Amino acid sequence: MSKFRAIVSALTLSTVALGGTATIATVALGGTATIAAAKDPEVIIKITRVRALDQPDAFSKGDFYAKATINGETIATKPVKQETSITPDWVISKKVKPGTVNVKLAVFDKDVSVDDPIDINRIDNKRDIDFTVNTKTCKIEGFSSTYKCGAKITRAGKEKKGAEITFIVMVKK
Repeated sequence: MSKFRAIVSALTLSTVALGGTATIATVALGGTATIAAAKDPEVIIKITRVRALDQPDAFSKGDFYAKATINGETIATKPVKQETSITPDWVISKKVKPGTVNVKLAVFDKDVSVDDPIDINRIDNKRDIDFTVNTKTCKIEGFSSTYKCGAKITRAGKEKKGAEITFIVMVKK
C-alpha cells in the first residue's frame, strides 16, 4: 500500500505543479487511482448594443462587427448592418487556464477593401479597449472602476468614426 500512496502523491504534485488541481479517488477492490483534472473556465463576452456616434462611412451605413482577442487568440463576429443602434447579441467565448486573462475588444466597420476600426475607447488615439478578467475572483479590471462578472459595461469613443458599446463579461466554470 505504501507504493500506491507514493504514486498518488507524485500524481498530485505533478498536477498541482502544472497549475491544475486533481481529484484522486481509489477504487476499493482494485486499488487503482483515477485522476480528474479541474475543468478550465470559459471567458464569455456578450455584446448587447452598439450605437454609432457619427457616420462610419461617407456614402453608406456601417456594417459593424466585433473582434475579441482573449489570451492572444482573436475571435470575430459576423457583420451586422448598422441602424442608429444595433442589438447584435454577439457572444464571443474562449476556454482559458484559471487566473488572470488578457482581453482586447474592438469594433470594426466592414468595407470592401480595408475594414475601418471604430473608436470605442475614451482614451485619445486608442480605438479598442484592453482589460483583464480574473477567472478565480470574477473581477474585470483595466477601467476606471473594477467590475464584477455579469455587470453591464458601456464605453464610447470620442474620435471620428466613434461608437458606444455595451457588453457583459462572464466566467463559466
